[in-house]
Amino acid sequence: MKKQKRKLKNRHIFCIFSVALILIGYFIFLCTYSSKYTILLLLNGTVDLNTVRVECSDEGIVKIGNIRQGSFNGISDTLEIDVESIRSGNTDVIVFYDDIYEWEEVDDNGVLHSTNVVESKEFRTSYYVLPFGMIWCTENDNFNGLWTIKLLADALMIVFAVTFILAFIEKQKTDDFSYSMVTIGGLIIFLSLTAVFSEYDTVSSIGDASVMNVQNIIYDLSKMNTIFANLTFIPLFIFCIALSISNIMLVRHEGFRINNLLGIMLGIAVITGMVLMNFFGRDLYMYSETQQILMVVMNAAVSFIFCYFECLLFSTVLCALLSTKYRIKQPMDYIIILGCAIRKDGSPTPILRGRIDRALSFDKEQFEKWNKHAKFVPSGGQGSNEVISEAESMKRYLVENGVPEECILKEDKSVNTYQNMAFSKKVIEADAGNISKAGIAFSTTNYHVFRGYTLAKRLGMKVRGLSAKTKLYFFPNAFLREFVGLIVEQKRRHILFIILGIVFFASLYLIVNF
Repeated sequence: MKKQKRKLKNRHIFCIFSVALILIGYFIFLCTYSSKYTILLLLNGTVDLNTVRVECSDEGIVKIGNIRQGSFNGISDTLEIDVESIRSGNTDVIVFYDDIYEWEEVDDNGVLHSTNVVESKEFRTSYYVLPFGMIWCTENDNFNGLWTIKLLADALMIVFAVTFILAFIEKQKTDDFSYSMVTIGGLIIFLSLTAVFSEYDTVSSIGDASVMNVQNIIYDLSKMNTIFANLTFIPLFIFCIALSISNIMLVRHEGFRINNLLGIMLGIAVITGMVLMNFFGRDLYMYSETQQILMVVMNAAVSFIFCYFECLLFSTVLCALLSTKYRIKQPMDYIIILGCAIRKDGSPTPILRGRIDRALSFDKEQFEKWNKHAKFVPSGGQGSNEVISEAESMKRYLVENGVPEECILKEDKSVNTYQNMAFSKKVIEADAGNISKAGIAFSTTNYHVFRGYTLAKRLGMKVRGLSAKTKLYFFPNAFLREFVGLIVEQKRRHILFIILGIVFFASLYLIVNF
């Protein structure tokens, strides 16, 4: 049986077509624009253009064009000589000119004297003409239009950002709330902000384009993480302050526990990260070469890790909020209720009761809309300090609220959220047979919905989340706990990305500095 070919999605076609168009267009641009090069010589005064003489070691490689006097950023007058490529090869260009300027000095009597000085100068530089006509200045390590590489990078980042945005929107529409959605969201945040800042930096430094070289470009790339961190520090710091305030309220209401201080701990981590980035980014010349390499690598590591987790944090916030806003548009056959701690007398805690009530309210809504009741799957085992299982506690509550026992499929063996989903899946399979045709929802507290989606996806379950509200002061800290859970759940992938990122940016730092 032949395998069915996977059809390219519209966003993939857009990305491939846009990248190809940009690269082809840029190559054509380089073939024309970089076939010319302007030699820029700073003058102390002025120059007599009639006395300027230009010689080439091989006149068949390049030809000399217009010779003129100009200005560099309004600071200094310049001598500018246009060179145009003829064929590929190496050649030296030597410029002979007289720099004419006025020299002022004060004699012993305090009288100012001015003298016209004519200083004969010689400037030699080497060029390599590539087969497609680009003139590469080997002395300055640049070519005409080198600064446009930053525009090329910005354009590619914008294309990738748009592609990821389209993918993000598609995942939201199909309620595919998963770890890949968090990753895509993080990439959107990083690429969008980096492209905007890079574009601003390119436009503001366009006056220095003629003296830009490859090292400048690499340096700009190597500093992307630090720049991103500085740009987002204020909103991140405000976010941490808000979380810290919620932590204080949480400790007052729920008592002092490490889990109730995650917002404060995040604030400390953010400040520590910024301090380390500034420390390792200090002037390197005061250290030995070995110490310099260590500082460079540490700066790359800290800045990349900081930005990596910052983007994941903001993306997880966005994905978690979106997952709570999803509205189910069809009737469900089963509603899994994810368990949590119960009271000493076996009754549900307010958080657990909120999850059950949300499941009940949805079942009522769907009966009124589609004339169909769902079966409830209360999921949760019995803890060491609990008189009955969480599933049994939920079952009793459901019965008290008018749900027939035959509509309740109890799962009372699980001890964590993953097992809630995995064991509930088996219960539903035993009842429904073919689970792929069953409509399955799960009910949990708002901060926990996104985690439920990710675990269900790991188990190959197509589910839809029902979000139960919780107290406002409890939500931020609980959300952070879920964020930490997501990080731990995918720790191998995070470690791999971090290592690759550190190697990439550390390499750029080392190229620039050594």
